[in-house]
Amino acid sequence: MHPPPQIEHEQSSPGPQGDARLALGFQVLVVLTFCLIVLGALVRAHGAGLACPDWPLCFGNLIPEIDLQVGFEWSHRLLAGGVTAIFAFLSGAAWRSPARSRYATALLTLAALLIGVQITLGALTVWLKLAPWTVTAHLITGNSFAATAFLLALAFRAKEACQDIRPPVSTGNRLWITAAGGLLLIQLGLGGLVSSQYAGMACPEWPTCNGGVWFPTWRGGVGIHLLHRMTAYALIACLGAVAFRCRRDRRLRSATALAFALGFLQASVGVASVLDGVPVELTGLHTALAAALVLTLVYALRGAWSTLDERESPSAAH
Repeated sequence: MHPPPQIEHEQSSPGPQGDARLALGFQVLVVLTFCLIVLGALVRAHGAGLACPDWPLCFGNLIPEIDLQVGFEWSHRLLAGGVTAIFAFLSGAAWRSPARSRYATALLTLAALLIGVQITLGALTVWLKLAPWTVTAHLITGNSFAATAFLLALAFRAKEACQDIRPPVSTGNRLWITAAGGLLLIQLGLGGLVSSQYAGMACPEWPTCNGGVWFPTWRGGVGIHLLHRMTAYALIACLGAVAFRCRRDRRLRSATALAFALGFLQASVGVASVLDGVPVELTGLHTALAAALVLTLVYALRGAWSTLDERESPSAAH
């Protein structure tokens, strides 16, 4: 017995649960990508970047003989393959979803481009024997893909969870948050250069650099290390200003306060890492905090710019 036409229409129409499943899927992808970024830092910290000297195989085998260094590098590749496969599956489901918006379509296209670039950079990193530009670009692209997957999770959740009236965001707050995002991007690049140039101990002291001197030189690894420090100070100051400005903005105050806390903790771990000789554990934590800060600030940026068409109110401006 066939159901009445009205019931049949309700059963075949897309509901919010389909969006919730895609949102959950992309959230899982973000978590896995986060783990992949941290694992990549541990690969570098263990000097295992060329433990598999060929690509895509390892010593000509799909499954090589495992020791500590090969285990780090091969597991990194295995997780990267898993992230790629899950993204391909989720993308296929998202493209078929009637709930897919033009915004989500643009994000899916961007994520596909990023993961293609990331795979290419992974291969070039091995083929070019850990060239600093490939290592740095690999780090930035990985964080960019994680941020895009996070935005996709939010985009597919928005149909279900973002129907309330959003408070307006002041132009000043938007610009401050955007400035923090720009500083964070620069800091990511500098962090990648510090790692790829093995400049983590170029300045073995803090707050001075070497021999009690604050700025012994701006050349080579010392210069990169000092630029990384100076940008970190500027970023923390900017994040503090953003958190203060947004303290009364119900849409942004939690994310901006968390971003400031993560930035301060990130800098503290960086200082501890230098004073302790850059141990592997702190290197992994430093990278994890950086990736968490990226996601938090992306969330704040989305909250700020998604209300661009809303009228500013005096209570939102500072």
